Amino acid sequence: MLFRVQVVPGVLKCRCRSCKLPEHGLDPRIARYITEAGFEGLFKVPNLEVDHALITALVERWRPETHTFHLPHGEISITLQDIEMILGVRVDGLPITGAVKMDWPTLCLQLWGHRPPDPIPHPHENTSILAGARLRFTWLDAQFSGPLAANATDEVVQQHAYYHILDRLGTILFMDKSADWVSVLPLQFLNPINNAKRYSWGSGALAWLYRHLCKASESKAMQIGGAVMLVQLWAYSRFPLICPVMRSPLPPVEAGPLANQYVI
Repeated sequence: MLFRVQVVPGVLKCRCRSCKLPEHGLDPRIARYITEAGFEGLFKVPNLEVDHALITALVERWRPETHTFHLPHGEISITLQDIEMILGVRVDGLPITGAVKMDWPTLCLQLWGHRPPDPIPHPHENTSILAGARLRFTWLDAQFSGPLAANATDEVVQQHAYYHILDRLGTILFMDKSADWVSVLPLQFLNPINNAKRYSWGSGALAWLYRHLCKASESKAMQIGGAVMLVQLWAYSRFPLICPVMRSPLPPVEAGPLANQYVI
């Protein structure tokens, strides 16, 4: 599901995609594999609407030379500790570097049980479902739109877990500026699923965010991708006066990343 973004002059268009969990929450069988992969914190991040004006105001103060926000009281930046504490993402481990050219259709079939169809030639329209390492998200979402069957095999449960993990990675950490495509590059680090714990997802996401902040700070930029929700939650935590609403202290908030304290 894509958020409808109203274009306002002078305000950056923040590329984002809704990532709500199923109405009754994740199936415990799927949640077990997500925990095994080390992404349980990422699934506790609330599905907030992006504040485009706030992101724009921060981008205007971003300096690519130092990768910091220049504010009246000094320089400040988003760090690995921030991404670990706010989103609950691992920041230690191996770097997220790997192949960019692989047999992606076969890997999709292996992990999801679905192979992206070949494009139908069209002179004026891009009908590709898989273009290089980028997959059309609407197609992927449609493959897993139904609930997990009660008698689903362990293989099918893992396929649903792979879908939910890539959805969260592509929406919260590695959003690009298209919004309706998702990169399948992370799949190579999720096979097998517990292999994900070996990698520093936080450092990869932070580098991707820095890149988008630098691009968005250019004078002709009109949009921004990357972990914009991290930027927004970071601003809420650093400048509490601009935070709209927080959860009431009673009842106690479920344990998890700092992002969990904000109202959905």
